[in-house]
Amino acid sequence: MSSDRERVTDKIISGLDVLSMRQLETVASIVKSLHIPVQFLSGSGVGIVDAAFAEEMSNLLSLHHSNHEAPLNKKPFEYVMKRCLIAQGHAEADLNPAPGESAYDVFGNGERWSLKTEAAKGLSPTQVKIEKFSEARWVREATTPELCAAEIRERLPRHMDGYDRILMLRAETRPDSFVYTLEEVPKKILLDCFTSATPEMFTKKDRGGKPGISFGADFLHPTNGDKVFRMLLDSSVEKVRLWYQTKYCIRHGSWVVSRPDTDELTLFTPA
Repeated sequence: MSSDRERVTDKIISGLDVLSMRQLETVASIVKSLHIPVQFLSGSGVGIVDAAFAEEMSNLLSLHHSNHEAPLNKKPFEYVMKRCLIAQGHAEADLNPAPGESAYDVFGNGERWSLKTEAAKGLSPTQVKIEKFSEARWVREATTPELCAAEIRERLPRHMDGYDRILMLRAETRPDSFVYTLEEVPKKILLDCFTSATPEMFTKKDRGGKPGISFGADFLHPTNGDKVFRMLLDSSVEKVRLWYQTKYCIRHGSWVVSRPDTDELTLFTPA
């Protein structure tokens, strides 16, 4: 182990000689960010986040925030997920090479992962907001409750055939930290709900006294009858949007990334 550490250290040091002062400043900023501890809080979920995954996620979040003041978003999350799977020993993990042909984002550990993100200064503790569950050009033609229900029963289960599991990285911005939480939306619950969609569920809600322009529906849990999520067939952007109750998610862990003072990261000032 010590020889590996020495080899990597020597490689880093030897590579510094040819860097400009501004490049050295960037390296120093990254190193300083890696010195700031990231607190990991384990969740109730099993089989995804182990020690290797948690450490790799911590390091990559630190790396992100060494250069960004905004939370990690969707595309970087895909790369982070790939790296975390590789850190677990799944060397085959990779991004979807043809995202337009299939719905998954990352493959690894024998599974296809659909990844979502949500970021805000104050995230709801009771529901996760999936802004784009799927593209849906067809919603403009779903002009009646009967058509809405039929399209949901046919199209969304077929869309979900393109992946095995759904993971959502939620990022809450606080004054002193970023809190990232990894939630899994159980695929089976969604499938059971979609396949049981009925016309009676779909209505257009009034907004500020004006009639709504898009159909929405509340879906109940298939076993206990509790509301599990609300769906909006958003015809303005041709997307299916969901508000899913967090109590029916599987939490796999949280990472608390402290926010350094801005001047702490300003290590080089041009003369």
